[in-house]
Amino acid sequence: MFRFSQGYQKEIMGKIPENILNEIQDKCDIVEVISSYVPLKQAGRNFRANCPFHHEKTPSFMVSPDKQIYHCFGCNSGGNVFNFIKEYEKIDFIEAVKMLAEKTGVKLPEYKRDKGEDSSIVSDTYTVNDVAGKYYAGLLEKAAAGSEVRRYVEKRGLDSQTLRKFRVGYADSSWRGLTDYLSSRGIKDDVAMRAGLSLKGKEGSCYDLFRNRVVFPICDVRDRIIGFGARVLDDSLPKYINSPETAVYKKGLHLYGLNFAKAAIKDKNFAIITEGYLDVITSHKYGVGNVIASLGTALTTEQIRLLKRYAHNVVILYDADQAGELASLRGLDLFLEEGMNVRIVTLAEGHDPDSFIRKFGTESFIASVRKAESLFSYKLNILKRKFNSAEPESKAEIAKEMLSTISRVKSAIVKAEYIKLLSQELSVKEESVWEELKKTKRPPGDKGSSRWGGRDSGQGGKDIGRIEIPAAERMLARLMLEDAKVIDAVRNELKPLDFRNSSVRHIVEALFSIDTSDTLIDITRLINYLEDKVSANVVSFIVNEEMEIKDKEKNVADCITVIKKENRNARLKDIQNRLAVVQKEGYIEEEKRLLDEFNQLIKRGF
Repeated sequence: MFRFSQGYQKEIMGKIPENILNEIQDKCDIVEVISSYVPLKQAGRNFRANCPFHHEKTPSFMVSPDKQIYHCFGCNSGGNVFNFIKEYEKIDFIEAVKMLAEKTGVKLPEYKRDKGEDSSIVSDTYTVNDVAGKYYAGLLEKAAAGSEVRRYVEKRGLDSQTLRKFRVGYADSSWRGLTDYLSSRGIKDDVAMRAGLSLKGKEGSCYDLFRNRVVFPICDVRDRIIGFGARVLDDSLPKYINSPETAVYKKGLHLYGLNFAKAAIKDKNFAIITEGYLDVITSHKYGVGNVIASLGTALTTEQIRLLKRYAHNVVILYDADQAGELASLRGLDLFLEEGMNVRIVTLAEGHDPDSFIRKFGTESFIASVRKAESLFSYKLNILKRKFNSAEPESKAEIAKEMLSTISRVKSAIVKAEYIKLLSQELSVKEESVWEELKKTKRPPGDKGSSRWGGRDSGQGGKDIGRIEIPAAERMLARLMLEDAKVIDAVRNELKPLDFRNSSVRHIVEALFSIDTSDTLIDITRLINYLEDKVSANVVSFIVNEEMEIKDKEKNVADCITVIKKENRNARLKDIQNRLAVVQKEGYIEEEKRLLDEFNQLIKRGF
């Protein structure tokens, strides 16, 4: 059985028992888990895809069902199923374990999380948000009939069931209503301030951020309140005040209503994106459950990737005020870069989704959604209305705008069709349009690098995520990971400190502590044990690197020899450097000692 010695196990085991982690991993197939986020294609015994962690055109992301690990040869992201969930969901190890435990039906034991400063702030922020959400909801429930807030929610057609579902609340006009309530619950002012619920006045006292407003809790996909949006009850400005970014709330990473809509989005295979809280709430009330909102910002790559977990098709719902805004349309090109299908629909003049569905009903709303146009058609029609397409200069402007979008289309077939359609619409030769496309500046994802720190392995770009490990150490670690019998051979010749690369040294320390009666090393469990000592991508890189090994015993012996020789040479160089210093300073005794050590190393060899 694959296991570590007790001493090492105590040192490296996390907060969740080994047997629980093993049970979860035994019940999880990494191919099944990752394919629920990323479309995988079989390639021999493995599966490949475009990496979800950096932009690339040539797939370099590999998933091994045999080893139950993944690795990207572009950005060098890698690890086991826990690591994938951590990186994709942007959560910590414990949260990833909890997610997969829920998925597999494994019951987790009670445990106490280490209260480091960062984890304490996150935990406190979730707690105070939950308390604040209940406080605001309670104020709305207690609001008297005929009061300003009651008139507002009735005007919007929001019944008590809908208000409870979305946890809508009310912040009254008191300057310290919430602040005093939190204080009575033992929550300090600085906690409320870090959560963005209160502000500090000139005299140092705190006061509530939200006052005399309807409050809409913003939740993450796990239904935890991460922030709030608050709307005035009249037409005064600013109409909305939103929570500032906090330890748990980064508005560019979340989508309003996704916690309620994700099941319907999966079922219908598309999402409807609106702008406002009430657009979402009213749509859900009227039975259209796949509606979400962008939290009033331009959509980000992170939001699109979050949505992509549930569907690859999107309908953007514009009201009449937004229709025809090329700037907002340019932002939708991000969907194409992420390989998603995007369509656009404009509602009747004067209506947003909230007012439209309340006036015309669910069937009319759905009928409007069905009339959605592709981004290509929608954008082209706007440009043709804006420019006189009979003039050569106008044709060039239209082509420039359209090619900026077309260049981001992933499918070569779809791209070719769009080029053909554009040439027909502009009455120009198709070859000319292709020529202009070549001049179009490629989107960031095609340049070979991205904000994720990777490279496009098929484009020869700079390998920002390169892992530098001496060749002999890398091969020897690989051989030990493949066969526990090799561990004994290495242990007899080398010590962990003989490995210069710190990550490999930690791997060797772990392997030297393994009971080698079993010749099979479970890489996925090793990765768990090495948490916080060695990045999972280092292990996955070593295991998945392509190398031809014909004679295992000879390779082991050669690697040991090389490591010993390199260490001896490094030691000799160090002595020479120290000799130069002591000779200059005139330390005769130290010079003699170093010369003796140097000569002994030369005689002993390696």
